[in-house]
Order: sequence, then structure tokens, then C-alpha cells
Amino acid sequence: MIPDGRSFLSLTRRPLYTDRISAIILIGLIFSVLTEALFPSTALRNLSRGLLLAYLALEWRGIQRNGRVMLAIAGTITLAAVATGAEAGAAGRALDQGAFFATFFANQFFLREPARSSALVRRCASFFIDQPPARRYGLLTIGGYLFGIILNLGVLSLLGLMIRQRNSLASAGGHDEVRSIRERRMLLPLLRGFSVTPLGSPLSIAMAVLLAVLPGLEWVELLLLGLTTAGILLTFGWVLDRITAPRHLAHLVPPPRGQRDPAALAGLVVLVLSVFGLAIIIESAATLPLNRAVLVALPVAGMVWLAWQYRHFRPVTGGRLVGRRLVREGARVFPRYRTEIAILSSAGFIGTMLSTLVPPSLLGAALTGFALPGPLMPAFFMLLVFLPGLAGMNPIVTVTILGSALAAAPATELPTVVLALSLISGWALAINASPLTASAMILGDLVNRTPHEVTLRWNGGFAFSGYLLLSGWFALLVLVLNGRNLF
Repeated sequence: MIPDGRSFLSLTRRPLYTDRISAIILIGLIFSVLTEALFPSTALRNLSRGLLLAYLALEWRGIQRNGRVMLAIAGTITLAAVATGAEAGAAGRALDQGAFFATFFANQFFLREPARSSALVRRCASFFIDQPPARRYGLLTIGGYLFGIILNLGVLSLLGLMIRQRNSLASAGGHDEVRSIRERRMLLPLLRGFSVTPLGSPLSIAMAVLLAVLPGLEWVELLLLGLTTAGILLTFGWVLDRITAPRHLAHLVPPPRGQRDPAALAGLVVLVLSVFGLAIIIESAATLPLNRAVLVALPVAGMVWLAWQYRHFRPVTGGRLVGRRLVREGARVFPRYRTEIAILSSAGFIGTMLSTLVPPSLLGAALTGFALPGPLMPAFFMLLVFLPGLAGMNPIVTVTILGSALAAAPATELPTVVLALSLISGWALAINASPLTASAMILGDLVNRTPHEVTLRWNGGFAFSGYLLLSGWFALLVLVLNGRNLF
């Protein structure tokens, strides 16, 4: 995320030792949360709570405005809970949820760091971009999705920068109109592929949130139907691209090199499946929920991947180099996570604390009372995430609050998995259409376009049409699943 001017200036003046202390605190938080997941302990939970608060206090000056607003809301809710005589342990449970979300995000570092120096990643990126338009759209969509699982927002910087470099005026045959159209037709599949990672990634924060707030939700069913939903949305995007392709300009474009490197794509798929497979093994061996197992799997998989890159050294030398790199890059990167961690931890905290002030059953009853009945209900819940996302509300906040409330709502005919899918789909659509997201700002900055142009102007039609398409899909899914339950 791009800091505002005031925050950037303040960060450049602060002593180096402050960054080191901040990194040590965050590493301690990760270690304590991971250890507590494997060996539950009150002492470790209290340590995690204290480390989270210490990190946020130390980084307060550098946190961007949206992160500060979230922390202020969390503080206000806490004061309101105290004033109303709320349960004493509520704040502790809320901090536990906040520490979990913060650690889940920070753990992505252990995959991003080896990806930064991976030859496999570079080969895949080139393979996805240097293709004819029809094949390129599909590969960039797959790339945005697969890289999004590993790199999160980093995929937009990685592939977006390569798109900018490859899309030169010379590569467009000297025609600026062709260059502009190619830019749009390469950025949109990247954004759309990245947007479905909440739907189709077992390592995403979205799945972690919903598994935490919706009791009885089965990750296997959620993942399979999430992948199906993601496939429907991305196929729809490919159809739109083919319909709107400017074929009258095709003769002006020099033929692309069209590299074929299926081994690179297969390697990326194997890498993602390996991380997921490790999480499943940990889930089974340690009897942990999947979201906690993923928390443990990420650093293990990342360190193995990094060690593989140093495999030509002797084991002792390679281990020392891996450790030195993790310490050095962690000290550089961890303090920069301040705003994201402020938002994520506040979202988890707010969602838990709100259930103290407003009983989830009451809020859930109000929401289901407003919703359209039966098969149309998912469309309503999807809209409750999508529309606030357009206005800049972080979907993590809305999904956490809505999920907690609807889990305690009076029983409806809506299967839990469809409820979860509708909430995550609203999240995915908001990424596609909101100009106020980090993804829109990153892509806009890379190609010197406004976030509004990249999202609403270029991709708004896809997002709103996709909402109607998914509303129909979820209505059908409700009928099928409820019919299955009858027999």
C-alpha cells in the first residue's frame, strides 16, 4: 500500500532501531500465535495480545488514515462495552481474533520472500504475458489467481510491472491506440484473476475469517463450490473479452512470441498444492481447524522453498544463508505491514466486540428479516458486502460482522456454505469494481491511470453483470442443496 506524504516523511526520519524493534515484536507475535495454535496456553494467548498492542502502538505514527480510523472504531467500541458493563473476557477474545488475523497476514511474508528470487516465478510471469490475445487472457487470469494465492497483492506489482514493460509502443506496432487497448486487455484479466482468490484459495484470509465465524462450515465443500463459483465468474470475463475484442485492429499488431512453458505453469500449480497439502497434513496430525493449520503451514513451506534455492551450498552454509536472509528481509518488511495489520486486527476485534454490544441473534434476525426469501437471499447478502466495498469499507470488516451475526440468526433455508459463498463473492466483486481498494491503486499507479478508470470505467460492467450472474447461480445452488437435504 502507498503511504500518504505525512506518514512517509515521518517514516524516513525514524531511527533504524525502531524498525528492528517493530520486526522483533511482530516475529514474536507470529511465534506465539503459531505455538498457541499447536499447544493451547493462556500464557501464550496473553503474550500474543500484548505483542499485538505493542506493535500497533510502536507503529501508530506510520499507520495510514484508514488503519487509524479502524483502530479508533475498535477503541470506541471497547469504551462502549465497558460503559455498558460487558462481559470481562470479551476484550480478550476480541484481541485473540485480532492477533490471529494479523498473524495470518504477516505469515504471507514466508511465501513472498522466496517467490521474490524464484526462477519459477519469473518464468511463469513471462509465459503468461508473451502470448496471443485469446490465450494471453486465460493465462493472465490463471496467473492472477495462482500468484495471488502465494503473493497476495504482490502479484499485481509483479505481473503489472511486466505488463507495462512488455506493452511498449514498439510491441504494439507503433500504434498508440493498439497499445492502450492491449494495456486494458492485459490488466483486466490480472485483476479479475486476483479478485477470485478469496473464493478459490484455501490460504486466503477470507476463508480463515469465515471458518472462524461460521460454526459448522466445512472447508472441503466451501473450497469446491468456491472454485466452481470462481470458474463461472472468470469464464464470464473471458466471454466478455472475446465479445468486445477489437478485431479490426488485429492486423496492426506484430505477432507475439507466444512462449510455451507448460513446465513453469505445472511447477506453480504443484507449489500451491504442496502448501495446501502440508496444511491438510497438519490439520489431520494436530487435529487443528484448517485455518489454524494453514497458519502453521505457511512459514514451514516458505522456509523449505527458500532452502531449496540455496540447495547448492553445504547444509550448514545454506541454513545460515536462509536464516540471515529471513532476518534481514523481515526487519525491512515487517514494519511496512503496519497499516494492513491495523485494518485486519481491528476487523477481527470489532467483529467480536460488536457481538457483546449487539447480540448477534438480534442483528442476524434483522438482516434475515430484510432479505428476500429463499433462493434470492444470497443476492441480498452479497450486496451487503459489495456496496460498502464500493464506498471504501474493507470487506474483511463487513464479512466478519455479517458472518458473526448471521451465524446466530434464526434458522433459514439458506445452506451455510451458500451464505459463505455469497459473502466472499461480494468481496470478489468489490475488488473488481471499487476504486478505493489497494489493488486498484497499485494497478492505476503502475500504468499511470486513475483507480476509477481501472475499476468502474473498465471493469464496472463486468462486476455488475457478474453480480446478476452469481445471484442466479446461488439461487440454483440453494434449490439443489435444499433438494439434496430432502432425500
